[in-house]
Amino acid sequence: MTIWNIDIIVCAILIVLAIILHKPLFNIAMAARAKRFSDRAELSPDEFYRQYYYSSGLPKDQVIEILNDISRALAIPAALIRPTDRFTEELMFEPDWAFESELDCLAMDLDALSQERCPGYPMPDIKDVDEYIRFIIELGGK
Repeated sequence: MTIWNIDIIVCAILIVLAIILHKPLFNIAMAARAKRFSDRAELSPDEFYRQYYYSSGLPKDQVIEILNDISRALAIPAALIRPTDRFTEELMFEPDWAFESELDCLAMDLDALSQERCPGYPMPDIKDVDEYIRFIIELGGK
C-alpha cells in the first residue's frame, strides 16, 4: 500500500466519523442552548412588543417579523428570545465553535441589507437582539 492510499483511507475514515458524529454533537449543542432558556417565561409576539417596544415608536409588524427571522435563523423559539440576548452569549451554541453558521447567516443578511439600503454606511457592531431589530428598521428593512 502506498502513502497515497493510506491518505485516502484516513480521509475517508475522518469523513465517515464527521458524518456519524454530526447529529449527536448538534443535539448536544441544541440541548445546552435550550437549557439556558429553561427558566424563561414564554412571551407571545404581542407581549414581546408590548413589554419591550410599545413606547419606542417602532412599527409592531416589523419588530415581530425581525424577531421571527432571528428565531428561524437560530432555531430558538421566538417566545424565548429577549431584546437583551447577546448573539455571542445567550444565543450562541455551546461549545461556541460548534455551528456558528446560524450567526453567520444573520450577519450576512444584515450586511447585504445594509449595503443594499445604504451603500458605504458603516456597519455597526451588533451585539444583541435589540440592536439588530433597531438597525434593520433604521435601514428601512423588512
